[in-house]
Amino acid sequence: MLMETTTEQEYSVRIQSLAIAFLLLQAAGVAVWWAILLLFPDARQIFTAPNAPDSTLLAFIGADMIMIVAGSLVAAFGLAQKQTWAWPVLCVHTGAVVYAAVYALTLPLVSGGGWLGALLMVPSLVVLPMLVWLLRPRAEGT
Repeated sequence: MLMETTTEQEYSVRIQSLAIAFLLLQAAGVAVWWAILLLFPDARQIFTAPNAPDSTLLAFIGADMIMIVAGSLVAAFGLAQKQTWAWPVLCVHTGAVVYAAVYALTLPLVSGGGWLGALLMVPSLVVLPMLVWLLRPRAEGT
């Protein structure tokens, strides 16, 4: 029995470490992505619908910085510190990112453009809900 508990604990620590690494990578990736878009305006066209103005993309910067970058960092910090509030923060963060990912995946389907943005959102769309499930609080003995 003790061996199983240790294995479960090791598994939980690995998942938590993976979650922290993913969240930090995601925060850095989104911040760098926005820096590129701001520094190199010509790069924006591959992330928007054909003939759409830059404002249709730039309108997302505030939400991305708060909900994706800051949300990733806060969730990663909470998980690293083993705080009870980390999982609800991860849930809110995941909801925001999944919403953005569904938008990013829908854009090329309805407009024919923005496929790179859709592709870049797939890891977050898949990994974050899995992390929410794997890190969910459980009652003792379950």
